[in-house]
Amino acid sequence: MFTWICPQCGREVPPSYSECPTCAERRQQAAGGQPPAPAPPQPQQPQYAPQAAPPPQPPQYAPPPQQYPAPQPQYAPPPQPQYAPPPQQYAPPPQQQYTPPPVQPVYTIAEPKKGMPAWMVGILTLAVLGGALFGLYRFVGGRGSTSNADATATKLPAAGSSKNPYAKYVEVVGVRLFENEAKKPVVRFTVVNHSPAEITGLELQVVLKPVDSKPDTEPVSVIDAKVGSVPANGTKEFESLLNTKMKIYELPDWQFLKTDFVITAPN
Repeated sequence: MFTWICPQCGREVPPSYSECPTCAERRQQAAGGQPPAPAPPQPQQPQYAPQAAPPPQPPQYAPPPQQYPAPQPQYAPPPQPQYAPPPQQYAPPPQQQYTPPPVQPVYTIAEPKKGMPAWMVGILTLAVLGGALFGLYRFVGGRGSTSNADATATKLPAAGSSKNPYAKYVEVVGVRLFENEAKKPVVRFTVVNHSPAEITGLELQVVLKPVDSKPDTEPVSVIDAKVGSVPANGTKEFESLLNTKMKIYELPDWQFLKTDFVITAPN
């Protein structure tokens, strides 16, 4: 139980008293002329033997503060840039207007007039066809005979002339057929000299024939070429008008032509 000590008499006063009752009673007796009552004996405090000091306790250390990971800063995502849609660079293609196809004219076949009987019409038709076939036969046969005659009349080089000592050194290659500015057919070919010596005064008679031609077939053309001098192991290009009865579009291509030639000079 808790008490408080009076500062005047040194007694313990219960906490329910605001002042010491002993001191208050003495004050009342002094005021009435009565001798103050003797102070009640103060109870002796029990004497206790001193207790042994408790053993020293080991120092108590405060636990170290817990280390918590520092909070990571929260960043707001950067705002996404807003781009305006690109302007249209190309205008839409114009709409094609449909044009209706032109109206096809309508033809009306008139009914045949009644005339000759059918048997007479058949006879006349056969007669006309027969005459046309006969004329075509005469025309083709006459032209073939003329062509053969012209081919026979063409003076081709004699077979003995191929024994020219320069024949084994000369070659004719690169035949080309075309039209010049005057719309006339022109032939161009290259003469090759395979010998180690120059050939001077070279003259050739060149015959152009189709590849699949027969011996009695009329040649496309015969060219008398005065080539002149050809250097040793060299070439020389020759060009001349093409003597032929055929048009330029009737002539065969170069890959369908074969070339025969005879050296007429020097001998």
